[in-house]
Amino acid sequence: MTIFKYREINKSEYLENHPYPHIELDNLWDEEFIQNCAEDVLDFSKWQGEKNFYGSEKKRYTNRYDDFPSNIKKIIDEAYSIKFLNWLKKFTGEEVILPDPFLVGGGIHSTIRGGFLKVHSDFNWNKQLSLFRKLNLLIYLNKSWNVKWGGHLELWSKNVKKCEKKISPLINKTVIFSTTDISYHGHPEPLNCPDDIQRNSIALYYYSPIKPKVFYYERNDTSYKERKVDNFKLPSLFSRILKKIRY
Repeated sequence: MTIFKYREINKSEYLENHPYPHIELDNLWDEEFIQNCAEDVLDFSKWQGEKNFYGSEKKRYTNRYDDFPSNIKKIIDEAYSIKFLNWLKKFTGEEVILPDPFLVGGGIHSTIRGGFLKVHSDFNWNKQLSLFRKLNLLIYLNKSWNVKWGGHLELWSKNVKKCEKKISPLINKTVIFSTTDISYHGHPEPLNCPDDIQRNSIALYYYSPIKPKVFYYERNDTSYKERKVDNFKLPSLFSRILKKIRY
């Protein structure tokens, strides 16, 4: 059974996208297969932990390959295959792309009602591999997702002043983007989905010995940024205006 449909993608489709190189692709995975993957994650219970801190809340995760359902293993095996790596190289412009057998920061992610992931740029250096992080690949597994629930992947400008693009986390949607120190992204608004619904995805990262074009210093942690709109205090602005009017 062929689970992935390889599509020809021009470099310009990827490299010229704004606010940084990325591409949003629908229906690359076999429909019946990806539906089964979604069911497997809904039934999954061997979570490694749940993130609850400043940058992310109510996000369950695991990168333990041996615990993954068999269908999820098939996705990772395909996405880390030589054929897939060569496919990525063709349109991303990367000379060398290597997978991460340890799935550091990757694997299965599941966010429940009220959960969020603040806008951030990812770590750029993998200590275990001694390689630079170059690409993120996200595969969404959410059946019948209602856009009113939120959970969009947001791509932000390099100064974190503007959300340049929102991508709905619909099932069988694959998003690939370049990892640099200014590729800010996240889903910062708390999920407004029903209690029995989760925002599920598979996250895979790719590496290279070649340093990224936008690179400040070696960093093996995530850099969270406050959105500039978060810092705009509308009530205090109104207070100042009212004060001037009154006095």
